[in-house]
Amino acid sequence: MGRLLRVAALTLGTAAAWVLLLPRPALQQPIAFNHARHAGMGCDVCHRGALEQARAGIPAAAVCLKCHATAPRAAAAVKWDEAGRDQPIAWLRVSHLPEHVMFSHRRHAGLARLECASCHADVGTSAGPPGRPPMRLDMNACLACHKREGASQDCAACHR
Repeated sequence: MGRLLRVAALTLGTAAAWVLLLPRPALQQPIAFNHARHAGMGCDVCHRGALEQARAGIPAAAVCLKCHATAPRAAAAVKWDEAGRDQPIAWLRVSHLPEHVMFSHRRHAGLARLECASCHADVGTSAGPPGRPPMRLDMNACLACHKREGASQDCAACHR
């Protein structure tokens, strides 16, 4: 009986590890936005607030419609028509930080003048929207950057 319990526990533990360690499926964004075609523009043209606010905004339809009167080839006409009727584009958020972490785009991109690629890798050169985070943003990555850049490593600087 003890052997059976050990085998069952090992099986459950292995299954739990697989579930936790397997990468999540890529998110399907509503429009196949091509970052590479927009490479000449700064990220903050579409991601408003990236340099002067804590959060970099996800582009609203009005931002796209300033340059695109008609749907780009990659955009579904239905989604583009919805955007034209002041319906928000239902972009799916890819990067998530834990609630207890304070992150400010203004402090990192605006004041420290870090390149967006420091945290967002090569998204700017990709032919499609990200379906998953382009790089792992965890405490080790943040601390390594803070050490490299000579920024504060005090816990209270980033944690609530």
